[in-house]
Amino acid sequence: MSLWKDSSRILGVLQNESSGKPPFTEASFCRKLCIAGQKHGIEVLIFCPLWINRKTKMVRSYTYKIKHGWKEMITPIPKLVFDRLNFVNKEQFRKVQGAVSYMKRMHTKWLGIGLSGKWDVYQMLKDEPLLKKILPETVLYQGDQHLADYINRHHGSVFLKPHGGSKGRSVMHVTRTFSSWHAKEGSTMIKIEGRDGRNEPFVREFQKPMDGLQWIKRCIGGRKFVLQPYLSLHSSNDEPYDVRVLMQKNETGHWTITGMAARLGRPGAVTSNLHGGGHAMPLAPFLADQFGEDTAERLIKELTSYSSIIPAAIEQQHGRLVECGLDFGIDQQARIWLLEVNSKPGRTVFTQTGDHEAAKQAVEKPILYARSIMVRHLRRVSP
Repeated sequence: MSLWKDSSRILGVLQNESSGKPPFTEASFCRKLCIAGQKHGIEVLIFCPLWINRKTKMVRSYTYKIKHGWKEMITPIPKLVFDRLNFVNKEQFRKVQGAVSYMKRMHTKWLGIGLSGKWDVYQMLKDEPLLKKILPETVLYQGDQHLADYINRHHGSVFLKPHGGSKGRSVMHVTRTFSSWHAKEGSTMIKIEGRDGRNEPFVREFQKPMDGLQWIKRCIGGRKFVLQPYLSLHSSNDEPYDVRVLMQKNETGHWTITGMAARLGRPGAVTSNLHGGGHAMPLAPFLADQFGEDTAERLIKELTSYSSIIPAAIEQQHGRLVECGLDFGIDQQARIWLLEVNSKPGRTVFTQTGDHEAAKQAVEKPILYARSIMVRHLRRVSP
């Protein structure tokens, strides 16, 4: 154990506690952050808020040294933190909420403020004229009858997403089908495909639609879900896919595109999320294969344009972000849709696609941005 005293060039990285070694999530990413920090003169300390000792105002933390591996220390609470906490449920959130509130009372500064969920992001963007074209109609789930009406209004096929979910967990594609395909007077059925809270795929069919709607209601419980029309976002091989664009602030605080990639799910699956068994491909050749060279070039230009607008539009109402993952869908008519904005994105796509420069920048940009904040702060407090 050792005591770290100099706080002027320290970046704390908040992580969820885990039972592994080291005892926190995202160990591989954190190791890369520590190495990038050493390169740029920043000491990176990894810790879970629950490890804070409020009596001593110290915290158990970890850092990684190339020659020595992970090192455990007792340090002061860092003055600047990069929030990478992710919560699967409210219980996880409540568990660390007190410690996070304590850090804020101690005037710890956040590198960026995490987004709260899909409904809030939609509210922030829906009135932006340049984005209206790419936003699917989004409403809050308000019970089984509301869902039934929404299904009827959207040709019998809708998507349900948890407001605060991530990594494809708990999404549901709900379809109304007819036992007689030649006449609508045939009895209707409800089919529900999706991924559960453990991100395992499931399919359920109900002969009586109301039974299916009630089942969905029980699954949702008291959680907040959003409803959207189902969009046909499949490749020519029937693989669900989307486009991940990683936007990050650079050392001058300006938004930049770090990289783009296509994420493909298994044929017939509901989502393309990598945590659900998907894989990533370089974007340009994938789009060229799907739509031809000219359309692919046009789509990439449009994706670049939309991506340059979205982070700043959110910040105007939300507050400072440091990075965000933008997930776009492209339908079979080559129309772009914004599916999700994630303020704590992964970056595995670039490792999978072999885009080594994007993979490197994805780690270094938060470090460089943090350094710029530290430098500005030091200038401001210097006599």
